[in-house]
Amino acid sequence: MAGLVGWVAQSEIVLVTSEHNGEFAVSSHSLREDDFRHPRLQLLRSREKLDEVVSAGKTQLEKIILLRSWARRQWEPGGTFYYPPWDAIEILDLARRYGNRGFCAQYAIVFLQACQSLGIHARYVDLPGHFVVAVWSDDYDRWVLMDPTNDLYYERDGVPMRGRDLYRAYWRGDPEGIVQVDSDGRRMAATPDDLASYRLYSIGLSANQLSEPVRVKNNGLWKTLAPARNYRTYPKIGRDQLMITSDFLAWRSQDAQESFPRRPETTDPDEFRYALNQTIILLANERLTNGILRVALLSSNSPTFDRFLIRSEESAGWVSTGSATIKWLLHPGMNDLSARTETTDGWRGNVSEMRVFYKPPLVESLPSSRGNIFRLLWHRSG
Repeated sequence: MAGLVGWVAQSEIVLVTSEHNGEFAVSSHSLREDDFRHPRLQLLRSREKLDEVVSAGKTQLEKIILLRSWARRQWEPGGTFYYPPWDAIEILDLARRYGNRGFCAQYAIVFLQACQSLGIHARYVDLPGHFVVAVWSDDYDRWVLMDPTNDLYYERDGVPMRGRDLYRAYWRGDPEGIVQVDSDGRRMAATPDDLASYRLYSIGLSANQLSEPVRVKNNGLWKTLAPARNYRTYPKIGRDQLMITSDFLAWRSQDAQESFPRRPETTDPDEFRYALNQTIILLANERLTNGILRVALLSSNSPTFDRFLIRSEESAGWVSTGSATIKWLLHPGMNDLSARTETTDGWRGNVSEMRVFYKPPLVESLPSSRGNIFRLLWHRSG
């Protein structure tokens, strides 16, 4: 027994007691986006002074709401208009110069490309008779549904809601606790009629229409909808027969009694989750040197990744590093490490965390028995 007690006392022990890690994207449908440095996006950002538009926002969500409100203010909707390419600059120019008043699709396009110009990920959402946008929120680590036409989003228990949440609430007849939040922060209880638009829900798999313009069938003829000198050559809503093609994936649950016609469906939440800007913390190996543990950092599904930010008890705040391997100096007892990604536009991803318990050897050096000192690494997934 004395030998066992001595062995334990002299052992160096590291025990991973908990971890909260980011995710690897497992969806078989990746989101195709325009390069956020696309010239048209950068022109939109500079010409419309979008950095000033969002300057009052303290959080990423607040800045997204300011962008949504800005998009809604650019024109008043109209039922008859020339249907322009999916290009925010072209849409804005036609609305301002010629009074070409688009509707929900045009508000969604302007809002989505405004988000992209600031390095924020967004995707289109198609509903029955309505077109909205889902924006990736790094703060909430989820897609958040934004309706730029009505300038609102939905919350439940203070958390911005996903489109699938609204879909589920409709089919279960459960609007309790759901509120509509407008750009002024006013909250109004959502009704079953409000949720009816979400009885069918599908996401766009492409948000890259600047580099790959949409194809439309106009009065029976297929054409690529690209910017033209004469806007009157665009299809006219209210006059022409127009069919627009784009890749959409529909969500279908057991509760639903309707489905999108002729559209691929999924019941797998991972197909819709598609988490972005994730960080994975891993132990690089099982060896400690002078109480230092090597840790590997992985960025997952972060197209505009710039660097990692890390924080421990030894640091006053977040410290940046461009290295994927760091040295973590452990002290006896519990040790906490946090890490997150930062993008080229300064957006910070969700925080990943690891906690380890460390017991150093009772005696740092025993020359006569150094070969008998054991280092143990125990790991338990959190």
